[in-house]
Amino acid sequence: MAYLLNLANYTVKTMVYVFFFISICVVLHIWLFTYVLNLADDVSSIFSIRKCLETNSKHIKHILIWTNFYYYHLIKDGKVILPSLNCSNSNCVFTKNKALFDEDYSRFDAILFNEDILNSKDRPLNRNQDQVYIFNTLESSQVVPACEVYNDGFFNLTFTYRLDSDIMWSYFVVRNRKGKIVAPSISVKWRTSSRPVVKKIKSVLAGKRKAAVWLVSDCEADSLRDEYLTRLQEHLFHFGLKIDVYGKCSHKRCPNDDCDKVIKKHYYFYMAFENSSAEDYVTEKVLYGYRNYAVPVVYGGANYSRFLPPSSYINAREMHPYNLAFAMYQAIKTPALYETYFKWTNLYTINADYKSDHPICNLCNTLHRNQIYSTKDKFRLWWNGRNGMKWCLSTEYWNETANINIDTRHILKLY
Repeated sequence: MAYLLNLANYTVKTMVYVFFFISICVVLHIWLFTYVLNLADDVSSIFSIRKCLETNSKHIKHILIWTNFYYYHLIKDGKVILPSLNCSNSNCVFTKNKALFDEDYSRFDAILFNEDILNSKDRPLNRNQDQVYIFNTLESSQVVPACEVYNDGFFNLTFTYRLDSDIMWSYFVVRNRKGKIVAPSISVKWRTSSRPVVKKIKSVLAGKRKAAVWLVSDCEADSLRDEYLTRLQEHLFHFGLKIDVYGKCSHKRCPNDDCDKVIKKHYYFYMAFENSSAEDYVTEKVLYGYRNYAVPVVYGGANYSRFLPPSSYINAREMHPYNLAFAMYQAIKTPALYETYFKWTNLYTINADYKSDHPICNLCNTLHRNQIYSTKDKFRLWWNGRNGMKWCLSTEYWNETANINIDTRHILKLY
């Protein structure tokens, strides 16, 4: 009997080892199969690009992605993204393969750099005078300042969220009822509507019961928004109102992780406070308010009249926290007043859907104009702003000059 028990234990142990060994083999085979497929896909894309170069080299612009690119997961190597975006001109090929022309980077029509290049000396050694170097980022200039002098005279084109970029890439677009993009823009002619808000929107507004909500993951931002919100909370308290905070900074998550549903159902206002007060920096934060019929309370360094319809938002930077708290209280207690914040819906739509007007399409179109673009000798001054070099100063400097207003003339000497 003991012999049979030992044999049974031995058999079970052997089966466990065999199962474990087979599992490892299966995992290794799956990994190897996936690796081979990806390798084949990469090789195939390289050959397809080379074939494209040989047959249509005169009509196609070849763009080398030197650093990371936000949309590379869609592009991969080739022209994949352009047809998917319905670009009118899809004769542009994107690639990260620096060896495509036997590492002769000067043969590319353009090279795309993101913000990582600002503090890097890993740059092409040879440059064709007809070649276009493009600076691309959606990050704030306060977060990624251009500090080094070698950034001046390096880029030909800018491809950023700034309204004065050569090619603008905003976080969202405002369209009129005909589908034409009207904002963001340096010059916007807004229309206003006297018509009442449609019943569908009114029914959503009627169900709201909570004052305001803020979704935040970037704690202690440089824009001083936290200090403002602390004071605002104090004033709202006197009106029996408060701001609910969700996200990493509060360790509080939206029910079922569906923040859009929570905002749309419960909240009158959404706190669209940017983590930076850089010029023209207006991110997708406002969309949480607009798409869920919660009035955005904005806070940032932009001229919001260039971005958003009038009377559709409240600009906190133009108001004392007490005045803002009182304005929110009045709107909540007066449904007719609150509804006026949504009359813009009769004239405009606001979302992140570029359709056929995607900035990447505009990039391709710009390159096909075949213009000669001179380098930007004062790039740092343009990107950082007159007083922006302060963001390049060391932590030690700020510790020594805490709470001291820095003289703009002193900062300009750093350019």
